Amino acid sequence: MKRRVIQAFVGVGLLAGLALAGPQDNSLVVGTSQEPRVLVGDFVNAISNQSIKFEIENFLLPPLIQTSRDVENMPVLVTEAPTVANKRVRFSNLPGGKRRLEIDLTLREGAVWSDGTPITTDDVALYYDFGKTKGVPTTSPDYWDRVGLQVKDKRNFTVTFEPAYFYDLDGNPIGYAPAHIMRAEWEKAKAAAQGRDAAGQAEVFRNFFTQYASPQALNAGKMVYSGPFILKRWVPGNTIEMVRNPRFFITPPGGADKYVQKVTYRIIQNTNSLLVAILGGGIDASSGVSLTFDQGRAPQLTRRAEGRFEVWFVPTPFFEHIEVNQFTNLEQVKNLGLADKRTRQALMYAINREAINKAFFEGLQPIAHSWVFPQNPMYNPNVRRYEYNPDKARALLAELGWKPGPDGILQRTVEGKTVRFELEYQTTAGNAVRERIQQFIQDNLRQVGIAVKINNAPSAVVLGPNRARAQDGAWTGFLQFAFSMGLQDDGVRSACRDEEGKQIFVPTKENGYRGTNFGGWCNADFDKLRAQAVVEFDVAKRKALFAQMQAIWAEEVAMIPLYFQADPRVFRKGLVNWVSSTFASSGSPTVEPWLIGWEQRGAQKVYDQAKYALTIPSANR
Repeated sequence: MKRRVIQAFVGVGLLAGLALAGPQDNSLVVGTSQEPRVLVGDFVNAISNQSIKFEIENFLLPPLIQTSRDVENMPVLVTEAPTVANKRVRFSNLPGGKRRLEIDLTLREGAVWSDGTPITTDDVALYYDFGKTKGVPTTSPDYWDRVGLQVKDKRNFTVTFEPAYFYDLDGNPIGYAPAHIMRAEWEKAKAAAQGRDAAGQAEVFRNFFTQYASPQALNAGKMVYSGPFILKRWVPGNTIEMVRNPRFFITPPGGADKYVQKVTYRIIQNTNSLLVAILGGGIDASSGVSLTFDQGRAPQLTRRAEGRFEVWFVPTPFFEHIEVNQFTNLEQVKNLGLADKRTRQALMYAINREAINKAFFEGLQPIAHSWVFPQNPMYNPNVRRYEYNPDKARALLAELGWKPGPDGILQRTVEGKTVRFELEYQTTAGNAVRERIQQFIQDNLRQVGIAVKINNAPSAVVLGPNRARAQDGAWTGFLQFAFSMGLQDDGVRSACRDEEGKQIFVPTKENGYRGTNFGGWCNADFDKLRAQAVVEFDVAKRKALFAQMQAIWAEEVAMIPLYFQADPRVFRKGLVNWVSSTFASSGSPTVEPWLIGWEQRGAQKVYDQAKYALTIPSANR
């Protein structure tokens, strides 16, 4: 895939009452279609792992090591990125051909929290304690099972991984949290969680993080920050305002005063309304979670060119898909047979994904056949593919005992009672493309006799704790959203059990809803291959294992794959370093946020979006 772009500009009149944002006062107004449930204080993502959360947190809480736009390790809070060459990385052998990895890190001298307190290894140790404590409902239990920490002094420490996974040297190996703010209350929370079951422990710990991460807590000043910005005010459903942190330890070229001093995220969940706001001039840039693909190609943006906006399209590994609830403890799931791969295969044959791609994306967003992005070296192009074939769908459904009822909707007898094939379908309300795709799929399924009940909700609900509670019936059929694991993708989103046979990747009441295999698909062969792949450092051998994993995944229809997103980025001319790339922080434009600024105010252009964008036909031709 060639990596250049045809850029277009637009000139539109201002909407009445909307003043221009931007270089006049050296500020930045960003439009987003999602609102985070929490920010910053939810350090181990016990409450939320939304993309918009991570995007905004880049302003407030930089990592120790960041993946640059060119997919290289860049030290931020530490003195240097560890490598074998600088002797900060050591491997040792473990039984069974596995390895132990040790990574030596040194915190920057002079790095402080926004209240002036030095950032030390006490903060790293607290973060480590968060994740290691039994009952904390993290989304990455596998990581916490393997990671270790050895503190040497206030600035030096060693992170260990046993066994080491192939991606453990890519990006950030561990986090940190303000011990001087949170340690005392954390000890109380641990004491309160003792003796409770997993669900009770999860509730205690979520309440603990909420008291530092909710809008109310942050507005009350209960959190400190380490990034180039400080959260000033959060008006739920409206705006999140941040201002420059005078104590931030990195000075951009020419001085911080030449770069953006205030950042405001405007929350407009309806993406059509968001597009209108951008055209009106009250928004300077689109978030990584904002406009849909077709809105980025709207004639208002691509044909009325007078140099006010730049419009780019960036390929991303964000996997748009439908999770299928496979928890058979739910009567609805059991009656519809959603845990039977033949049902899921029938659903695949019934959905015209090629038509979706042509109708909504002009064929420019690649149809997904597994969860692995085509630009990932682990991609297998030869997995089973499901063409649109409603006759095959009907045949499979008939094999499962489904017959048309009086109204044309399929029905069958289950345990002596008649069951109607009506499927609940949920996605993020206000996302115009998702809602249109949803209606398209609803019509596709109706043609094979399946009724679809749409039950959408705001993104904070769909992508919040409810997503992990499929076992409890928080959603009972389809759940559509996107996720990205970047180059660190190890298949954990579809994993069920680890190599010791523990079920730790599927969120359940019994494990405090830990893990990200939300639909509950389980396959022992997939898990076995994954256990081998994650510790395999030979790229060719790992690719062969991933190929088998993807073949099983596609045959079983672990999820319903739709497409990989190519995301529009719209921003006003003159804004520099608001640049996204495919794999840096999963395509977020807020990597190195201290560099974001206006050329008119003296900010220097360090990154060029043209280097990281996708070739698409120009709408101006």
